Amino acid sequence: MLFYHKKPLFFTIFCAVCLLLCNGCTDDTKKLETHYKKAQVYLNEGKDDEAIIEFRNVVQLDPKHADARYQLGLLYLKDQKFKQAFGELQRAASLNPDNLDARIKTAEFLLLSRQKDDARTHIEFVLQKEPENVDALALLSNLELMDGQNDKAMQAINKAISIAKENPRLYLIQGRAYAALKKMDNAEASFKRAVELNKENQGTYITLVSFYVSSKQYDKAKTVLHEMAKTFPDSPQPYLQLASIYLRENNVKETEQYLNKAMEIAPEDANLKVAVADFLIKQYKPEEAEKLYIEAIDKAEQPENVEAKLANFYFDQRRYDEAQKKIDSVLASNPKNGIAKLVEAKFDLKEGKFNSTLDITTSLIHDYPNWGEVYFIKAMAHYNLKETELAKNGLLEAIAKDPVYSKAHSLLSLLLLQEGDFEGAKKEAATALKIDTRNFQAALTLAKSALFSKEFENAEKMFSELDQKVPDNVEILGNLGLAYIGLKQPEKAKEAFEKILALQPGNAKAFIFILQMAKEEGISKEALLKMTQEQLEKAPDSASLNILFGDLMMGAQQFDEALKAYKKAQELAPQNPAPYSKSALIYRKQGKTDQALSEYQGLLQKNPDSVPVLMALGTLYEQTGKPEEAKETYKKLLSVSPNFAPAANNLAWMIAESADPDLGEALRLAMIAKQEQPDSPNIIDTLGWVHYKRGSFSLARNEFNQAVAKDEDNPILRYHLALALNAEGKRVEAIQELKKSLESDKPFPFRKEAEQQLKEW
Repeated sequence: MLFYHKKPLFFTIFCAVCLLLCNGCTDDTKKLETHYKKAQVYLNEGKDDEAIIEFRNVVQLDPKHADARYQLGLLYLKDQKFKQAFGELQRAASLNPDNLDARIKTAEFLLLSRQKDDARTHIEFVLQKEPENVDALALLSNLELMDGQNDKAMQAINKAISIAKENPRLYLIQGRAYAALKKMDNAEASFKRAVELNKENQGTYITLVSFYVSSKQYDKAKTVLHEMAKTFPDSPQPYLQLASIYLRENNVKETEQYLNKAMEIAPEDANLKVAVADFLIKQYKPEEAEKLYIEAIDKAEQPENVEAKLANFYFDQRRYDEAQKKIDSVLASNPKNGIAKLVEAKFDLKEGKFNSTLDITTSLIHDYPNWGEVYFIKAMAHYNLKETELAKNGLLEAIAKDPVYSKAHSLLSLLLLQEGDFEGAKKEAATALKIDTRNFQAALTLAKSALFSKEFENAEKMFSELDQKVPDNVEILGNLGLAYIGLKQPEKAKEAFEKILALQPGNAKAFIFILQMAKEEGISKEALLKMTQEQLEKAPDSASLNILFGDLMMGAQQFDEALKAYKKAQELAPQNPAPYSKSALIYRKQGKTDQALSEYQGLLQKNPDSVPVLMALGTLYEQTGKPEEAKETYKKLLSVSPNFAPAANNLAWMIAESADPDLGEALRLAMIAKQEQPDSPNIIDTLGWVHYKRGSFSLARNEFNQAVAKDEDNPILRYHLALALNAEGKRVEAIQELKKSLESDKPFPFRKEAEQQLKEW
């Protein structure tokens, strides 16, 4: 009985709950309809913001409302909120597959993000439904162009044009297809037709101009731009484009004229002010550029970007404190600001934080793959890390992104010069100078390339001109002296080297040339010694002159005087390996190796971490046939001073020459040595030899080329270069270097091996 009493009560409650739920459903449906109707009204009245709110209310109540999603996507697209637009249109297309417009617009977004397979799926669906859908055919043509299917692209766009003959957008795509097929006359006709059909759109003019510029038809481009200026008298765009073309032609006067014309038309345009400021910087007008940057900050929609540009400007002007304040301010508000991050990378580069520079630039390249300056700064970091091939690749990328980047051409020319590619170096240096006539480094590299190519007359002319523009520059004078030697004008060469010594009394290289010329004139050894002594009195703290004096004393068999000079050189330049090995050689000649070893070991008992004593002892062990003791001594020294170049260099060589070499460790040590002393030919040679032993012959050849460039008369360096060239398969060049090594009258311990190699080759 109890059961039958409760059943009606349960049934009553159940019905009441269902009724409540149904009422809730009805309420939500009514709300949804109300919001949707309101959205439609706002849409018809052009009240887009209000319409967006109402459509969002609809999808909140019904996330699967396809039309609301579609309308939201269109409104976001109109408002240039592309991320939100893509999301809504993609969802609308998935909810209602038959909404062909949603599919087409989704496909456009997918193409822009290079999701080609997904885009093709949508396009093919539309064309199955509507084979003559013009928008889908246009998208298909673009997709085929991206895939390199140029004939298919042409087929699709021609079909679209046959359906919509007056659509200018189709002719732009057709022009691109013709250009891809190398049918330039047809491409030109298509682009011109697009302009005829849509003279009210600046974009069609710009596309035609871009075509002319890419094919270097600058006069035609200028004609179109002047027509465009008449059609759009209130637009600065034609004048900006004209300025860009004249800048390509290196016509500074016309460039500046058209930039000023653009600024007259749009005096409040912040982007234009920045563009003109960028131009003025290249024309060495920093005060005017700074003024425009500051004005642009007040006018810009995103002032932090202009502030970052100003920070970059301050950095390049070496106003580092001002630059730092600006980027600190910008990064505080936007830690991902690209220009500010670039300036941060430049600061790291300046402070020797090369790996940090690489981290920042790698991230920037991911976000801004077409920014030439980022590749250049990355290349600079690689260059400072002695990663030559990576530096070259970075410079080539920088030039590909920005062909008129003078600094990139200039540094590439320097790398090619160091590799011995004198023709390549000349080409890049000349390009850098054409872009920027004030690029001193490019002018210097061009002159050096002529000198090393033995074009002595050209080299003399260029160095003389540089000497007039930059007087009292030791590097220019030294190379000018070498050019005079090549021209067999010893008096003029002597004059150049004497001028160097007046500026730098301790310049051993210049003095060596003067000694050599004096020796060729038949001056006695005693007179040469006296000349050296007199020069040393003028520069007693020159390590190089002390080494030179020691060499002369050793040649005169005055070993004690030579030792004094070498010890003095060790004190003045403890990082230079030469005086240590020369001192050890004297001890051997004197038969005092045991005495010297005892002396050094005694000194170590008093000061076990003395770097000079450890280096001298290691060198002595090495030269007296005690390689294991030498290695242990060098390792001990490097535990005290990890970056001490002479010990790292010697240990790297010994490891590379051992029976079972750890070439990875040898490479690490050799790179440390070169990083510390990048201009030492012997250290460069060691790094090259380790590369050679590792089978990295192109890297070895690059290092040996640099070593030979710094010490052309050293037969050992040329012999090593010959070995690397031969290993690369460059037999003719290898034989030339081998012959040069055998022509030398300097001591050459590998002479027999070189002679045998020459016979075999």
